[in-house]
Amino acid sequence: MARFQGIIGILLILSIAYLFSNNRKQINLRVIFSGIILQLIIAVLVLKVPVVANFFQFLGKGMSKIEIFARKGASFVYGGLITAQPDGTVANYVNGGFVFAFNVTATIILVCALVAVLYHFGIMQRVVAVIARAMNFVMRVSGAEALSNVASAFVGQVEAQVLIRPYLATMTMSELLASMSGSLACIAGGILVVYANMGAQAGIDLAPKLIMASLMAAPGALVISKIVFPETVESQTMGTVKLEVKSHYTNVVDAISHGAGDGFKIAMNVIAMLIGFIAVIACLDWMLIKIGHLFNPSFDLSLNFIFGKIFYPFAWAMGVPAQDVNGVATLLGQKLTINEFVAFQNLTNKSVPVISEKGLLIVSIAICGFANFSSVGMQIGGIGEIAPGRRADLAKLGLKALLCGTLASYLSATIAGILM
Repeated sequence: MARFQGIIGILLILSIAYLFSNNRKQINLRVIFSGIILQLIIAVLVLKVPVVANFFQFLGKGMSKIEIFARKGASFVYGGLITAQPDGTVANYVNGGFVFAFNVTATIILVCALVAVLYHFGIMQRVVAVIARAMNFVMRVSGAEALSNVASAFVGQVEAQVLIRPYLATMTMSELLASMSGSLACIAGGILVVYANMGAQAGIDLAPKLIMASLMAAPGALVISKIVFPETVESQTMGTVKLEVKSHYTNVVDAISHGAGDGFKIAMNVIAMLIGFIAVIACLDWMLIKIGHLFNPSFDLSLNFIFGKIFYPFAWAMGVPAQDVNGVATLLGQKLTINEFVAFQNLTNKSVPVISEKGLLIVSIAICGFANFSSVGMQIGGIGEIAPGRRADLAKLGLKALLCGTLASYLSATIAGILM
């Protein structure tokens, strides 16, 4: 029955995309079916092939090492800090004490520095180009949108667009939407490591699931975006994948400095965003409880309650086991309307419990992406700085990109759930 639910979920997701399509007659079925098959192959390899599954487990363990290395740097700054732990003990930060803000900032800074070094030596660009060529060959999409979508699985949503800067001015509207959708459906490497380590702190092995989610999101975003906005114009990069490998850093030290600086900005933004959003949520929940009590003194109305009801059909259709449907629906709502960081925090600290392994797999993939309202604004502003002439087009496509990015993550989660 659960697998049947998953099939319903795929049909539901594709139907919503079809409903919002601006040109249904021009939908390219080859792109759609090849993209879904590519997602399916990735999921089968990770979930069903032991060699690949073990490799992803190895990558997951590597992510936990990154947190340890990041702590070494942060310990110099926060070494004297003593903090209470969830189990009631007290620990020094150097000797294993966990402080959310310090651990998160240190990890993001280290990953951004490492990515900058890889970029400086041209390794990042070459890896992205190889995968993009493969996806371009299979799906027959343009080189620019293939590059952008694959890059989004490694770097941030605006940084991915920097890699295709030369093409942004002349990209078609369909390409632009596909590029924006991929950036919203995927998640940056530094943030992915943070979420994996948040799971590790709670005894949940999220790393392989998150890596798989980000890889599946690239073809998934192309599938949904090409239904919502089919290509009707010949792209200048159709059939070609060209990526400039030249580094804009002077040397390795310059790369580390810039990477660490960029990472610090991202980390501070994450902390400010969490403080602001969680505080606002607390305020809204207080008001909602008061409103609920006007009708029934025992009715505690809250955002979680509302999300659980609105997103219940999606959670059920994706194949989530019955005992987890309400919790998964709540997390889907938090991710879309607030942000994925809050959703992952509530998943890993179990304030919104998800019990079954299948439910955990589906929700981990479904919320692994930047598709939320605040990210749309960040993307319009960020890409608009790179290509000022496309700012009006970016604004027109913003909400469509949000829809596509969300549905792409749901599609990946549903496919993975069917195989579970």
